[in-house]
Amino acid sequence: MKFKNLLLGIAILIGFYSNTLYGQITRGAQPGEFYLSTTWYIDNYGNIHYAIFRSTDNGSTITMQYESSTNSPLGNMSIGKVLGDATSGAIYNYENELWISFDYGENWEIQEYYGPNGRFTSGCIDGEIYKCCVNVQGTIWRSEDYGGEFVEVTDNARYILEVGNNLGNVFGLDGSPGIGFNLHFSSDFAQNFVNIPIDSTIAFWAPIGLYPQISRGTEVGEIYIVSWWLDSKYKIFHSIDSGYNWTEKYESEFIDLYYWRIQYTAGKAAGSFYVMRSRFNETGDHVWLYIDYSNDYGQTFTTYFHDLDSAITGIKSPETVNIDFSNYPNPFSEFTTFLFKLPDNCNNPKLNIYNLQGAIIRQFDITNKSTQLWYGEDNKGYHVSKGIYLFNIQYNNFSSNLKKLLLIH
Repeated sequence: MKFKNLLLGIAILIGFYSNTLYGQITRGAQPGEFYLSTTWYIDNYGNIHYAIFRSTDNGSTITMQYESSTNSPLGNMSIGKVLGDATSGAIYNYENELWISFDYGENWEIQEYYGPNGRFTSGCIDGEIYKCCVNVQGTIWRSEDYGGEFVEVTDNARYILEVGNNLGNVFGLDGSPGIGFNLHFSSDFAQNFVNIPIDSTIAFWAPIGLYPQISRGTEVGEIYIVSWWLDSKYKIFHSIDSGYNWTEKYESEFIDLYYWRIQYTAGKAAGSFYVMRSRFNETGDHVWLYIDYSNDYGQTFTTYFHDLDSAITGIKSPETVNIDFSNYPNPFSEFTTFLFKLPDNCNNPKLNIYNLQGAIIRQFDITNKSTQLWYGEDNKGYHVSKGIYLFNIQYNNFSSNLKKLLLIH
């Protein structure tokens, strides 16, 4: 009964903090095709599952291509942000590591480890991908071989990048909410940029960290910008001259950002635009997914709904085992001590501490140990922010089925 109550508490708290719900959508290489990564469901052991889905009919139907969870075996790819390439079947995934798939997201190979910072955007030709903001210098790198090798292009350009539809065209976005945003345009593969100020009636705010986002259309010079406003509405603007002039296409109704995750991308067909809306269901154990599809440049939308419960696929959860472990004190302000008893023949045991997005923020090797201190620091030694955290123990191909909440004051 205590364990069941604990799981219920985890589910409620994750639903309560559903503004951390993970989701990302990206165009595919063909008209009508897109990929998305999302939080999927929470199993009976409290493990958070994530999935990558693909659609070839503008979101009317979706198929699951890959899954991971908080107890996936060490070395497996963790689902992060997805990014479509110009090559049919090619898709990237990045979350501290850059991965590439050439079979529509079913099998993956790692390209590089880049650390906790960094953003990527794919180009308009096969294998072209840009990387930026891995370091404080704001260096931009470009690759023409799917991220196998990156060449430094420029620095001091800490932009959110998007590649245009003409070879060499790159857009960058930066600025501060309440002060102003700027669009930057390059025609020489991000080596030099010209500044294009964005009028405050186009983009000015970033409630709950929702900064403006740009997405290229299908024609040279065509881009979209989605911007957020303090009344929790977003607007879609469209430009056909690289951002010098904008036309408002759509204004949403009020969206309760406490519950909803919103992402968007333009598609490969002329005038196509997708808005991905997701939230945990009312019981907090799986995700409701809505795909809003437009074929008239974001003016009107058709909505497709998908109930992402565990029955959407026949994939089984990784095998779990019972391990006797706890921590004290909990909550804590300075440090907490984990107490555990590992089984015999336990190879390479790890104590993992996760944030609510399911990312491992601290990992300990607990070989031949029965206790482990944690001072609230991540793997780089920085103190994590106040909040709720989960932990478990992994060894061999097994994972503990018990996770407890950690509230750091």
